[in-house]
Amino acid sequence: MRRGDSCYTCRFWLGHGVRERGPKGTCRRYPPVVTDRAPGGTFPITLSTDWCGEWHRHQGLRADSPGEQDPAPTLYDEL
Repeated sequence: MRRGDSCYTCRFWLGHGVRERGPKGTCRRYPPVVTDRAPGGTFPITLSTDWCGEWHRHQGLRADSPGEQDPAPTLYDEL
């Protein structure tokens, strides 16, 4: 993982707080999860420094270096 590949820079993450980029947020990569505590379903809450294998660069952010390209697509990109 590179330093910038975290929830904070992921296009699927929506932060809580100031300008929707706070220290905690919701991951919207997959549909809400239904549990006993949330029978209506809820998105997982993560810290901005968390990360996973589904990270995709947020459209509003530029690449770390000028010649860098996004990684090859995965089979999950089409879902």
